[in-house]
Amino acid sequence: MVVAAFQVPAADITEIVREEVEDAVDPVVRIGDGARLVGARLIDEIQSVPVELVDETGTTPYLGSGARGMGDVLAAVNIARLDGEEIESRTIEPTAGELQKIKDRSREASDTNRAISEELARQVATGALTVEEALAKHNSDSPTEEGEPDSG
Repeated sequence: MVVAAFQVPAADITEIVREEVEDAVDPVVRIGDGARLVGARLIDEIQSVPVELVDETGTTPYLGSGARGMGDVLAAVNIARLDGEEIESRTIEPTAGELQKIKDRSREASDTNRAISEELARQVATGALTVEEALAKHNSDSPTEEGEPDSG
């Protein structure tokens, strides 16, 4: 039985899932295999209930114009109704495109319009840092004109 379907920011997923399964009898969390980085992070963060990884191929229906976002909610319901493979962890090596998206997000969030390094983007991708934490680290590691040593 599907008990809930939400469309929420990725940062809120873990807390919402925990709240929804708190009083459930024999809960199972099913996640699609498409959002690889978000899914891997969720699997690592949800340790109290069984998690199944589901092949989400064909789960997003075509709804036409005017139903923006609802396809994802219906896909979530479809994923929840499919059997998956129980999984305890998922190690994902971020692709170059995924890293670039994170770097682009960091540039948009930066006060100085500077993107974080690829290494920091990798740490964001694996859930070790948030974009905000990576930006703070990037800014503290970057030399400034005033802080650069005098070469003369």
